[in-house]
Amino acid sequence: MLRSRKSKNSGGVKTSNVDEGDQYSKRFLQGLTIAGLAASLLTTIFGLFHVDVFLRVYELPLHSFATGNVIFSFINTANDLIGAWWIDTRATQESRSVLVGVSGCVLAVCFLAPFFRWTRGLTHFVVSMSLYDTLYSFIVILMGSVVTDDHTMSDSDRVHFMASGKVVNLLVGFVVARFGLEIFEMNDMEHFQLFLLLLAIGVCVMFIVSQSMMDMSLRNKSTTFAKPDFRPKRTLEIRRVCKDFWNHKNFRAWIGMELLLESQNSFCNSFLKTFVDRLILGDSISRDTCDWVLSLMRPLTQVVGILCYVPIRRIGYPKLYMTLFVLNLILSLLCLLFGSPSNPYFILAFLSLYNIATGAVQSAGFHLAMSDMVLEMKYKHAMDQRMDEPSLAGLFMGANALLCKPMESFLPVVAAIVLDDTRFQPEKRSESAQLGLFYLLVLPPLFFSGFQILSWSYYTLVPGKTEKLRSELQRLSITSGNLSV
Repeated sequence: MLRSRKSKNSGGVKTSNVDEGDQYSKRFLQGLTIAGLAASLLTTIFGLFHVDVFLRVYELPLHSFATGNVIFSFINTANDLIGAWWIDTRATQESRSVLVGVSGCVLAVCFLAPFFRWTRGLTHFVVSMSLYDTLYSFIVILMGSVVTDDHTMSDSDRVHFMASGKVVNLLVGFVVARFGLEIFEMNDMEHFQLFLLLLAIGVCVMFIVSQSMMDMSLRNKSTTFAKPDFRPKRTLEIRRVCKDFWNHKNFRAWIGMELLLESQNSFCNSFLKTFVDRLILGDSISRDTCDWVLSLMRPLTQVVGILCYVPIRRIGYPKLYMTLFVLNLILSLLCLLFGSPSNPYFILAFLSLYNIATGAVQSAGFHLAMSDMVLEMKYKHAMDQRMDEPSLAGLFMGANALLCKPMESFLPVVAAIVLDDTRFQPEKRSESAQLGLFYLLVLPPLFFSGFQILSWSYYTLVPGKTEKLRSELQRLSITSGNLSV
């Protein structure tokens, strides 16, 4: 965990406690890590089972699945943007962290909605998915903005904090996934539902403990604050916010890459069990082996994600992203040329390498990139003599969701159309359906990687530049009398 950092203000002036900067004691970061672990447990189970439950247990028709994903994409996008706007507006009045506990408990309740059949068909799919994603997106943006808003945190400290969180998630995530796979039965969901209920209760307890630790940390801080030389704004202006994002060149380069990466990563995770059960499970690879593959995939992704911080500290995350796109392009081309639905070992190797590498790099780099883009936005505000502007840390994640989340539904809709055309049936295999699944696995990274390489080549926030921005922002803050470090 990170060390508690003391104020560096030479003049002894402290900023308002509404500002997240200089607020991260060891206890506070530990509480935030516990909250992240709790959310990760729900994500592990939800990502592993929700597609299987709707398509195989509830036997939701493929056309309803496609329609539901289209409707869900609009709801998904709107709730992220509204939540981010509300978080940034509220952050002008109190700490962002005060809502972590209650929102986490509500998330745990909404997590149960897809797995308990309270209604049927399209309504159940859209409503339950929307409930879960609304709260999940809100708490991800909330916790993410707590970290990205602190421009005083160095790159090495931020890497250390995020890596330590992944280490904690590693073993617990594996145990939960493995246990879920052991008790999951399509014909009898009772034991699995009991497991989910107990998991949700445990997650609620973790969020409550997390909130208590963060609140205690904030109460123990000094409450002596100097008044700033200006009256901070308490509202966000829509026109100015839109203009700021439009003029942010690195954010445009990020979106061009991330909307494709988020699409393929979300699709691969959602259909992972389908790919394994239909393309890998067979005479040569047993059910038990497939369950081990499914339960180990997320922990291995987290291990590789932790290891990604080694090259990130040496060469920076921009070069690591570019390496990933080249790797995915090569892997998918090799699988297309030399693999086939009848070669489960080749598919297993491709699926493992592609899914683990993509998930690990995205997980390791996302908040680092968000932090750097928030830092650059603050620097632009300072250069324009707009030091009183509210932070847009939450809205960076909200704008990212606005532009990227609709693409999460793109590949599932394509998959539903392809599988419907190939007469896909949950418990029967046909040559055309197998070939359709094979192409759904291989073609997205092949086509997307080229566009990602092109878009990412315009991203310029390399480590040397961000350090200069951080130093210059500190100087401008002192000059303006608004000391923020």
